[in-house]
Amino acid sequence: MKTLFDLRKKHDDEMVEAIRNIFDQPLNVVRLGEQSINACIGCWNCWLKTPGRCVIKDQMAESYPDYVNSDTVILLMDTAQGFINHQAKAFLDRTIPHYHPYIEIAGGECHHVARYKGYPDMVFYFDIEGLTNQEEQVIEDYLCRTAYHFKSKAYRIVKEGGLEIHPLESRNAKNQAVAFASTEPMEKLVIYTGSPRMNASNSSLILNIAAEALGDKVEIRDLKERDKWEAWAETFKSDKHVMFFMPLYVHAMPSHVMKFIEKLQASKGSISFFVQSGFPESSQSHYLEAYFEQLAHRLGRTYIGTAIKGGVEGLMMRPAKAQEKVIEPMVKTIVNLVCEGSFNPTNIRQLAMPVRFGKGAAMVVKLIAKMGALNSYWDQHLKENNAYDKRFDRPYLSSAK
Repeated sequence: MKTLFDLRKKHDDEMVEAIRNIFDQPLNVVRLGEQSINACIGCWNCWLKTPGRCVIKDQMAESYPDYVNSDTVILLMDTAQGFINHQAKAFLDRTIPHYHPYIEIAGGECHHVARYKGYPDMVFYFDIEGLTNQEEQVIEDYLCRTAYHFKSKAYRIVKEGGLEIHPLESRNAKNQAVAFASTEPMEKLVIYTGSPRMNASNSSLILNIAAEALGDKVEIRDLKERDKWEAWAETFKSDKHVMFFMPLYVHAMPSHVMKFIEKLQASKGSISFFVQSGFPESSQSHYLEAYFEQLAHRLGRTYIGTAIKGGVEGLMMRPAKAQEKVIEPMVKTIVNLVCEGSFNPTNIRQLAMPVRFGKGAAMVVKLIAKMGALNSYWDQHLKENNAYDKRFDRPYLSSAK
């Protein structure tokens, strides 16, 4: 079965028909409109309470069997601000139930273990109108990387007279193509925090400590407060120094962060970014860093840079000393930015270690995983939720596959 997911605001029946002709066979078409995909809230219930099954009730969840039981999925996406828009990002974020929380090492990086025996090929289409060549490359690299992590082959539909399908090859992101700039010491830094978690998050824990250190030199704005978005998008035009601080979701920003970014207009001032992730390697965040470089240019702002810190997941469950070891250098980086007007290169390099696991480190991690220690954290919580016996469930798999 081949399933086409139309994620765009405006449906184009001619495009759907043209794609149907490419494959020369019936297509199962699923139209997911603006209200059909709720953003992932990072609750982890699909890993720890209802293994493999998303607890959100919406059209997206209803379409999971179509995704899992297809041999090919075609994703038609809109773009915004030089990237896939929030609707397309929400779709990718919400596919995480199809994988285990368990970790394996591949190519010196952490990957989630497959829940299902096989996954559909992923075929992407996005309109390039309004995109620079660099932005188009960033999107393609990101989508190819996502398919790679989702254990799928990646293809892209392009318009070259007619429609053609081109295979994509995984490649490293072209990040750090834009040099970090500097500005004067900041009287005030506005930080938008992008964690979608409804309860206390790692991001809030870190930024609360940064706020204590900086006092009135920093203002924290939580993007879960959506009723304030219109006012914040307006004040963005005059905010001299802005940072976006967020967790990494499927190699990019959480979808609600992208939805807010779509509201922003070009303005003068500086912009910086701070990405924290659960996986230890900073390479996981390079695809987002590459986009942020282009976003700064699109918004007409001075790009101060992107700080990356891995290995943050489970932070609040660690002993106080272990928490401090992780948080202290992150807070130091933000304080330095405010007080000096730039990121300290040494701090940035140290935060980003490891970029990837070397062969020796990868062997040690694999050994730890083989002994069961690497995934004991997840097993413990599965047992606490009486879900351990269901951890290998494949709830959306049809009996015919």
